[in-house]
Amino acid sequence: MSLRRRLLALVPLALLLFAGGCKVNTINYFPPHPASVRVINLLPEAAAIDVQIDGATAFTGVTFQSLTGYQTYDNKTTNFSINVTGSTTPLISFGFPLAGEQPYTIVVFGTLSNPSATLLAEVANAPTNGNIQLALFNAAINNAAFDVYVTAPGADISTVGPNFNFVSYNGVSLNLAFAPGTYQVRITQQGTKTVIYDSGGTALTPNIALTMIAYSKGSGVLVNAVVLESRGGSTPLDSVFARTKAVNAAPVIGPVNQTMGTTFQVVTNLPYANASSYNQVSQGPTQLDFEASATPGAVIASVPTTLAPGTDATVFVTGLPGAQQAFVLQDSNLPPFGGNVRLRFVNTAWDANPVNVAMNGTTIASNVAYPTASAYVETATATVTFTFTDAVTGTVLLSLPDVVLVSGQTSTVYLLGPAAAAGGFVTQDN
Repeated sequence: MSLRRRLLALVPLALLLFAGGCKVNTINYFPPHPASVRVINLLPEAAAIDVQIDGATAFTGVTFQSLTGYQTYDNKTTNFSINVTGSTTPLISFGFPLAGEQPYTIVVFGTLSNPSATLLAEVANAPTNGNIQLALFNAAINNAAFDVYVTAPGADISTVGPNFNFVSYNGVSLNLAFAPGTYQVRITQQGTKTVIYDSGGTALTPNIALTMIAYSKGSGVLVNAVVLESRGGSTPLDSVFARTKAVNAAPVIGPVNQTMGTTFQVVTNLPYANASSYNQVSQGPTQLDFEASATPGAVIASVPTTLAPGTDATVFVTGLPGAQQAFVLQDSNLPPFGGNVRLRFVNTAWDANPVNVAMNGTTIASNVAYPTASAYVETATATVTFTFTDAVTGTVLLSLPDVVLVSGQTSTVYLLGPAAAAGGFVTQDN
């Protein structure tokens, strides 16, 4: 048969292979072994983020605490860029050499002024001996390091050492093996038995590789957690704790007590124009009440709320006797960047128009209405004067001179009513 006739005889086979999408391997062909990449957004100040990979948009609108599916990429040094959805300014950019057949999760965390991202290499293959493989990642910017206890439910951690010791911020622990069962996971401030996270009882099933990520939701101390399964999904593992503080912004009534659900007394004898420290309480739906310390049991103001796990909240009472009201503020006590201070301003003057606030003559917050708080702002440490003015009339309502702003602190500045005789005070919230 001639060479031409032999070539023509191969044409139908070639067309069949092309139409069927098949690939003919040669001696020099190497099958691809791509890496798998997904994203989890644990940046509490960003409602959603976008991720570009090698200059192309890969993930969009990844909301806080959500996890994407995997996408596959070649085994080469790959460039990543992360920005807040709606912004074109990158928060973080980095490159990383992706390994073949390796699953990765991009963990985005920190704060908008001090963002971080880690390409977390997951366990490629889950155990097959019936055990659970567990590692801890510290994405909690409010804790430089912590210890972790994985115990039977209700075990006394004061008598045992941690399973994971000194897990530093942006650091991952070694993997440890655990038998299947129900465990209680507690995270403590490093070197102490002070619990800042408690999972309650949680069941771990066999033949699974997990990474538990502890992250900040806004508390100055507490953390929350999510568990990633290698090559699998994610499971929220919410803490049983939240924190609350009370503020007495109600004149005339005198010191107050603050309770939860009319039975559990959280704060006692809190004077007017003062704030309590934070108290660790149970998260979830509750009712926060105030009573005059002189007449315990007689509620003067009440507000229902839901305390989110791993968060801080402030409840304040304001108004004249017979017309007091209570309100809840969601706090953000994450550490400011580079020695700055974090500030917000709260208008508790029930008869006041919205107010503007100036710091040393420069407006720093505008149109703060009763009974709300301004957005948080970061500024350098200094000794300052805060001036509250009526946003409608321009009348100066209050001046607070010689306020010392402390490096690394989050503070709230309160305007107290009535507007015609306004007062105020500053409290540190960390």
